Amino acid sequence: MTSLVDGKNNSRDGESRQTEQSTLTDHLDLADDQDDGDRYDCRETYRNFELEAEDGETADFRCNSWDCYCCAHRMRMNLVEDLDRLIAERPELRRFLTLTLNPETAPESQEDQHRYLTERFNALRTELNDEYDGLSYVWVREEGDGGNPHLHLLVDRYVPQQKLSVMSKRVGLGEVVDIRRVEARNAAKYLTKYLTKGSLWNLPKGARRYGSSADIELSVRGGDGDSREWDLLMDDYEILAPESDEPLRRGVTSSDLVRQRENGGPVGLDPPD
Repeated sequence: MTSLVDGKNNSRDGESRQTEQSTLTDHLDLADDQDDGDRYDCRETYRNFELEAEDGETADFRCNSWDCYCCAHRMRMNLVEDLDRLIAERPELRRFLTLTLNPETAPESQEDQHRYLTERFNALRTELNDEYDGLSYVWVREEGDGGNPHLHLLVDRYVPQQKLSVMSKRVGLGEVVDIRRVEARNAAKYLTKYLTKGSLWNLPKGARRYGSSADIELSVRGGDGDSREWDLLMDDYEILAPESDEPLRRGVTSSDLVRQRENGGPVGLDPPD
């Protein structure tokens, strides 16, 4: 059994100097991505899959993978809308900063760099939470030019740049050059400008793309508010239903997901012309 609510992501203003801000354009065009390697479209790959609720209602299956063109685009747009909503509700989230790796201590491979960035950010969060009780924040990850990953954050209060930089270097991150106050109406754009085409899918397995403090909830996969249990069913074209020429309708297993991903569509069914 599965539920449509599965996969939901989770996680006072001090006095500061106002710094001059560069003008940012509106949200960048997040239209369909270009053809990239091993990506797929679940609307085609899993076109014989369907969700069925306990009351008989059915719904199209969506894989909710960042490797899927359809789902990555939908989740990216949902994240943009969620960030806009969050900043409208929490205008105190207007201190913007970027965390980078220290090139002297950073690993060489992309996967190790992202893992190291996550570990060091967790260490920095511990120090910040010890120093600033109830600190609220939201962040997005960026691959960066030349394979140098970054985390871009909005936090709810001012932290002195020098103090933040000392903390950052102590836990193994790079120096924090700037923490700035941004206008509340533009705050979300300081994060969503990094959510460009392909920015959220081309990351190592296990690397979280966004997150927040525990008091902030972000949900990009949808399905909230539906508490019904749903079965994931498929038409199995390798097996005919008893006394029928129709494919057997049965529950989906994890191996079915893998096989159809490798096959590029339903196994046993000729591909469409």
